[in-house]
Amino acid sequence: MRAPAIIWGLPLGVVAVGSNLPCHFKPSPNATAENHPGAHKHGHTESFPYNLNRLSEVPVATICTSNNGTEELACARKYIDAIDEQLAFLYARRLGYAGVAGHSKHRAGNDLNDPSRNEQVSEGMAQRVLKYGGSLDAGRVMGGEGCQIYASLEYEVANIQEACDPDFNEEFPRPCN
Repeated sequence: MRAPAIIWGLPLGVVAVGSNLPCHFKPSPNATAENHPGAHKHGHTESFPYNLNRLSEVPVATICTSNNGTEELACARKYIDAIDEQLAFLYARRLGYAGVAGHSKHRAGNDLNDPSRNEQVSEGMAQRVLKYGGSLDAGRVMGGEGCQIYASLEYEVANIQEACDPDFNEEFPRPCN
């Protein structure tokens, strides 16, 4: 547990300590219902091979089976690009929740990095990915083992610095390149 944060210079000379910090994370308005993948507002002009609003409509990869290797590769890339669009949107949403968690931990005076929670997230995703036909290792990567957790922690620190505590800093190892 780290020492409670103290912010000076609040209106009327108020000093905020620990859980009394008047600072809450405000998620980015960028990952919204209006600009989700497949939305026709705000300049989304991409054409996707299925309805991105419904995960159940993502076809199984056998849809791309072909005797023509060039066609098969083009088909696979088209679906990978569509799925990557969905993953990017969901990751942006996930970062919003990570920001809320980070601000809550900061107000309580707790470290942002919680290795036991990181392990739970990583293993939980590994099991989910395995359930859907992937590998445990791929699931651990998707669950944040390494880069994703580090990126989330960096995002949390940057948001705390911007919104409430410019002097806040927490060091954690970067387990990825």
